[in-house]
Amino acid sequence: MNRGLALLLSQILLGTLTIGCGDNTSSPTNPTNPSAGTPTDSTLTAPIAQSPGAAEQIESVQPELVVSNASGGSGARTYSFEVATDGAFQQMVASETGVMEGLGGITKWRVPEALTADARYLWRVRASSSSGSGPFSAAAEFRIKAGFTRDRPAEVVLFDPLTTGSTVGTLMGGQFVAGGWQPQSNTDCIRYQLPTLLEGFLEFETTNVSSPNPFPGKRILVSMWDPSKGEYTSNPFRMHLQKLDHTTVTFGDVRLRWISRGQETNTNISFFDFDPSIVYSWRIEWGTFAGIPSQHVKVFLDGFEILTRNYDRPYSLNPHWLELGNCDRAETLEQAIWSNIRVGSR
Repeated sequence: MNRGLALLLSQILLGTLTIGCGDNTSSPTNPTNPSAGTPTDSTLTAPIAQSPGAAEQIESVQPELVVSNASGGSGARTYSFEVATDGAFQQMVASETGVMEGLGGITKWRVPEALTADARYLWRVRASSSSGSGPFSAAAEFRIKAGFTRDRPAEVVLFDPLTTGSTVGTLMGGQFVAGGWQPQSNTDCIRYQLPTLLEGFLEFETTNVSSPNPFPGKRILVSMWDPSKGEYTSNPFRMHLQKLDHTTVTFGDVRLRWISRGQETNTNISFFDFDPSIVYSWRIEWGTFAGIPSQHVKVFLDGFEILTRNYDRPYSLNPHWLELGNCDRAETLEQAIWSNIRVGSR
């Protein structure tokens, strides 16, 4: 073979190899959407996301996603689930296709790998049949709550989202609306029975809270007491966190009363700027704290400590009742919306 022909062949071979490498490293047209390019079926309807949704806060890092089944299509239907951290579903964190349609009008799928706590996720679903795929459901949002780590790991004894139209507690009036439970009168409440929690925490969220209150006077966000020790107003173990109407009550906007074995402490704060469109996150902690000689009760609002008081006698309720609002005193805050109740030991 002459030198010129060898050079020509080597250039052709090099070009072929270069083209081959280019083909192997090219990116898919749409790597984040596994259903891109599949035929569509206009007779298929979009599934409807059931849970979690409405910006629900959940405990599980591997949540179960539930949809109402689609209709239409040709033959058996399967479903494609997608979970992402952005609304455009470009930052996908989990997906699966070919999930068989469930019975009873719903289909369920559990996220196969653990998601990150204290993070926001969106999810959507589409149905497919032998003739193609239908439209995606409207995206639903959820957030995984972070575990408690301030002093020691938390043991959660109660979690009630209140965003699914039901409660694990005893419903005593009010109604479920978008976003949670809403009392219509000051005698509505939800009651829970808890184990004794000497070192405990209570978390909850509220929205549609305004200044002043819809009705004047004292109103209660949450209360706790021991029913075996008598009725609420004279109970030696009782606590309530009040949302006051500063136009008619002189104790500020938020007031804490803590009574443990008859020892009473009170504290309050004023700031006059509740906005009904904002979701407020509340946390109450009680018991012992590192570096503090006496027992304390602390109240946090959106992560900031707003109230704290010391007490000496252990808060040993048995049984331990918790109420959203307070039926006995007829002081539940009307029209506010509660959600994501979480109680545990510290």
